[in-house]
Amino acid sequence: MPSFRQRSAPDASGRPDGRPDGMFSSLKIYPAIRWLWVGTLGTNTAFWMYQVALGWLALEMTDSPFWVGLAGFAGGIPILIFALPAGVIVDNFDRRTVLMAGQVGVMITATLFSALIAVDAMNRWTMLGLAFAYGSSMAFVFPTRHAIIGRLVEPKDLANAIALNSAGQNATRIFGPALAGVLIALTGIGGTFAVAAGLQIFALASSLKLPSSPPRQPGRRGPALESLTEGLVYVRRDPTLLGTILLATVGTVLIMPYINLMPVFVRDELNLGSTGLGILMTGIGLGSVAGALLVAARREFTALPGAQVLMIAVWAVLVIGFAWTPWIPPAALLLLLTGTLSAGFLATNQTVLQLRADDQIRGRVLAVNQITWGLLPFGQLPLGLLADEIGAPAATTIACVAALALILLIASRIPVLRRGAQPTPVAATS
Repeated sequence: MPSFRQRSAPDASGRPDGRPDGMFSSLKIYPAIRWLWVGTLGTNTAFWMYQVALGWLALEMTDSPFWVGLAGFAGGIPILIFALPAGVIVDNFDRRTVLMAGQVGVMITATLFSALIAVDAMNRWTMLGLAFAYGSSMAFVFPTRHAIIGRLVEPKDLANAIALNSAGQNATRIFGPALAGVLIALTGIGGTFAVAAGLQIFALASSLKLPSSPPRQPGRRGPALESLTEGLVYVRRDPTLLGTILLATVGTVLIMPYINLMPVFVRDELNLGSTGLGILMTGIGLGSVAGALLVAARREFTALPGAQVLMIAVWAVLVIGFAWTPWIPPAALLLLLTGTLSAGFLATNQTVLQLRADDQIRGRVLAVNQITWGLLPFGQLPLGLLADEIGAPAATTIACVAALALILLIASRIPVLRRGAQPTPVAATS
């Protein structure tokens, strides 16, 4: 047994250390999971801080919601481009090495962002180029941090480790923007990018503590095209994986882009500044922590009938409610609830994907799911254009109503989503 797991013999309770099962059990048992988790918190918090700071920077430089959407597009499109190649690399090379390379790339780009703003050398085209470079590095960091978990824990602890990692990742989706809003008000955009760069350096240092994770069956690499498409075929053949990823796509493309327009909502609809942005984002952050930890604490949540469908549908309705709320207290409450539902949905989906996919192809399956995040710009850019024409509330409502229609269609065509996902691994055919 690898020493980094540091397990003792199990007793009658089934736990290796004699303690009962708990929400944070895998963090207590596995030092490597603790390092992975804190590194994930660092890099993902920085990523989502960067997203809000980038949007605010684009708005200040151009005074255009379209440019806010274009900046998001430039940062998100590399995830779509590199998702499948990243999955092949994750499955065929040492996962720790892949993670370290990605972290170095994002650390360098984040530092350049901060330095150029500090010396007043940033312009809109440089901003787009750096956004593309940042997204390119994160295209390798995201799937690797998920796929490496199966190498760090025993199978019986995999569900808890996955749920906790997902809880941390999805909480930072909103906690990061909340922190960015506060920092923009206190330190300005340049200071916010500097803190984000510091967090990426911290994540790199944490990743150094992880053990080597070479492929379990080296030398069995098929043709390049076959390796690229194998994850797609695997997902297509399994209704649970297919339905989970389709729902994630709807949430990413049609619901999540409202986050990108938060600077517009805050400034133009609620008549607040960057301090108001930080306060409202904090509400989403608190809700997201609650939603993600709920999934970590209740592992059976992933198999509840219709859980994924219900959570994403309510998420869309709450975003519509927020879009039309002109008063700050109810807007903050709606964002709190929005954070709870969105993080719960995302953590549930990630847990189902990890448990359902065989380890030999898990990197490619997670890369297919990563494609959904690569599609985020295709929601951000049209939403920015539409918001320019009809306003952010109306544009967001149209997107969320379209999401609700697609959710109903997907649920009607894939019955397993209504019965509850069964996260049992399905062996790869190759």
